[in-house]
Amino acid sequence: LIGTELFPQTDAGQFMVKVRATTGLRVEKTEELIARIENAIGAVVPEKERKMIISNIGILLDWPAAYTPNSGPQDAFILVQFAQHHARSTFSYVDELRQKLPQQFPGIEFNFDTGGMLSAALNGGLPAPINIQVEGNKLEVAHEIAEKIKRYAETVRGAVDVRIQQRVDAPQINIDIDRVKAAQVGLTQEEIVKNVVTALNSSINFAPSFWIDEKNGNHYFIGAQYREDDIRSINTILDIPITGKGQPTPVALRTVAKFSRGTAYSEINHLNITRVTDVFVNVQGRDVGSVGRDIERYIDNIKNDRAQVPEGYYVQMRGEVKTMHESFKSLGFGFVLAVVLVYLVMIVEFRSFLDPFIVMFAVPLGLIGVAWMLFLTHTYLSIQSMMGIIMMVGIVVSFSVLMVDFANRILAEAAEKNEHKSPRDAITEAAAIRLRPILMTGFAAILGLTPMALFGGANIPLARAVVGGILAALALVLFVVPVLYVLFKREKAVG
Repeated sequence: LIGTELFPQTDAGQFMVKVRATTGLRVEKTEELIARIENAIGAVVPEKERKMIISNIGILLDWPAAYTPNSGPQDAFILVQFAQHHARSTFSYVDELRQKLPQQFPGIEFNFDTGGMLSAALNGGLPAPINIQVEGNKLEVAHEIAEKIKRYAETVRGAVDVRIQQRVDAPQINIDIDRVKAAQVGLTQEEIVKNVVTALNSSINFAPSFWIDEKNGNHYFIGAQYREDDIRSINTILDIPITGKGQPTPVALRTVAKFSRGTAYSEINHLNITRVTDVFVNVQGRDVGSVGRDIERYIDNIKNDRAQVPEGYYVQMRGEVKTMHESFKSLGFGFVLAVVLVYLVMIVEFRSFLDPFIVMFAVPLGLIGVAWMLFLTHTYLSIQSMMGIIMMVGIVVSFSVLMVDFANRILAEAAEKNEHKSPRDAITEAAAIRLRPILMTGFAAILGLTPMALFGGANIPLARAVVGGILAALALVLFVVPVLYVLFKREKAVG
């Protein structure tokens, strides 16, 4: 009934659209596509509502590749930042774009990120809250398993932007070197490969040379390569001149090699050396925990079926769902520890095991209020609300302490005066006298937290959990604790 998430969603004032076109699309064609997508975004988000639109296209095959989500020239991401005051929320704009962009650009893959830096940090840098990872050596087999999971995830209510990160359809030109012909003209396979790499990439990959500028001390790599404009067609590759130690006269590549077209992997990722294939799932209109549970049930059904997941291949859930489970276990332990510590402290104060036991009944009463508050306000159970529950323990216990301690004093005074006073009389008198302090304490906390519960952003679940617990404790402690006091202390009547 109450959904779960790692951290409450907040309006970050920006969103990112990740775009993926046909694998292997030339970067200039991707640039044209992104220009049209930017115009489509501008038609939905008015100019007065946005501060800037920034696009990042393709990838540089060097160390900067570690700092971009793009995996090839077909990939791009568009960052839209809103003005300080915008009429509609980020989520409202994203919901509209999620419907319109796929219709305007069929065949293009879109996914949206509204979380900002905080969500990225909590997700461990993953681009979506749900990440199903298929481990296995053969990427084709892992991709088939990922496709099954993807097809099921697309049917789960609340799952959006379902995609497989690693593609296996990147266009590739295979060069099959005829060793006999190459040997006849005095060339080796290594020399042929180095000539091809020099033409299409650069010679610095295998023969690094650099020049140091004496004026500023900077060093610059020096290498041979074709100009990009000179690589026009397959014939350019076929006519690459090949030379070597045994063949100083250039020989066209086509004379010593055959060509064929095929497909390859767009990218290969590893986790602990093992190859992995990632399925990413975003969530809309439903809590992350519920969507994750539905997908996990399907994974549990297929992962032990060798017809579905062959031996040597493993499927596991990562991302926010995994972090959420681990965090909830830690916070659950913190909640139990808080209850135990409060109980132990009260044992010392009351010099009794029974009185703290009666007092601690305020905790489950407070949990009832927390559950109802989260349910009625459609607030999900998260790290913030769990922290609110832990904070609530100390507050609601104080209500019981006020009554039980005062009732014990009344009984002690009656015993000193040798008067007849039953536990029922004592707790009734204590409840009547302590009613005002309990109400004042409770309502002061509620009024103080109300603004946060309404407009506190990421702290809204925390405030609502505390307010719900206090409200329930105020209503129930005054009735339940006196009954428990009478039941447990019946034999200790003073006469």
